[in-house]
Amino acid sequence: MFKLSIGSVNSLSSSLNKATPLILAGLGIAIINTVKLWNIGAEGQIFMGAIAVNLFYINLNLSNPTIFILVLLLSAFIGGAFCILIPALAKVLFGVNEIITTLLTNYIVIGLTIYLVNGPWKDPNSLNFPAAAYVGKEVYLPTIFGKLSYGFLICIIFTALAHYLKNKSIFGYEMRIAGGSEMTAIYAGINAKQKAFFAMLIGGGFAGLAGGVELLSQTHRVSTGISQGFGYTAIIVAAITGMRPIGIFLVGTLFGALSIGGSVIQTIGVSTYIADIIQASTLFGALVIQFFFNYKLLRVDDD
Repeated sequence: MFKLSIGSVNSLSSSLNKATPLILAGLGIAIINTVKLWNIGAEGQIFMGAIAVNLFYINLNLSNPTIFILVLLLSAFIGGAFCILIPALAKVLFGVNEIITTLLTNYIVIGLTIYLVNGPWKDPNSLNFPAAAYVGKEVYLPTIFGKLSYGFLICIIFTALAHYLKNKSIFGYEMRIAGGSEMTAIYAGINAKQKAFFAMLIGGGFAGLAGGVELLSQTHRVSTGISQGFGYTAIIVAAITGMRPIGIFLVGTLFGALSIGGSVIQTIGVSTYIADIIQASTLFGALVIQFFFNYKLLRVDDD
């Protein structure tokens, strides 16, 4: 299965392309978790990033393709941040559980996507398939080699950025203090709510960027299938790596290869469920290993 997913330039490229949105979304989840909050809405933020790209593409007409692409990627980041804005405000102002609010945004944004691709954005040439029109080739992300998109290079850059932000920057240090103890943050002169708010916006932006990269490099249009559960899988990937950006990059790449391998084995008559079983077993095994690393079982004497 791994040979099928990385055994040639094209298959390796496809695996890395598949891993890109998963990694970006996972990085966003990790940034938010620095303040000990959870983002369950990465799936919706991926959709919102793609929606933002299409919205800006329709309403802008920039002559320079490079600048146009950069503007669209920025719009994707803003779209993801906007998607998590209400949960962030609800958390810092009223203490509303972010797990519930970010989860609910998934349903809202996916519902919005369904409306758009069946209504005002529906491509008349797509027949009965609900999808928007394709964006122009001038804004396609170019390839590095084979089918490997520049989206993966963006992924590498943002992995390094997330690592620096979490572990090396003053902002990351303040986020860790704010997430560790609000009282400690107060004594240190750190506004814990402010750090939580901006951490959520940045994390949502990362997930939105994942949607923008996926649209500009792979699907080239908004549809209900633009995210294949990337946002949900990213939660598990981030969790089993201890929210470490480098770990998210490596494990996300592994699951990109597993996903492509699962698609390829169908062509030789093997059920796709085998790939699902392998992915689920890998995740479960990683969680079990993490459990034994984090906890020690002690025998208590009856005496």
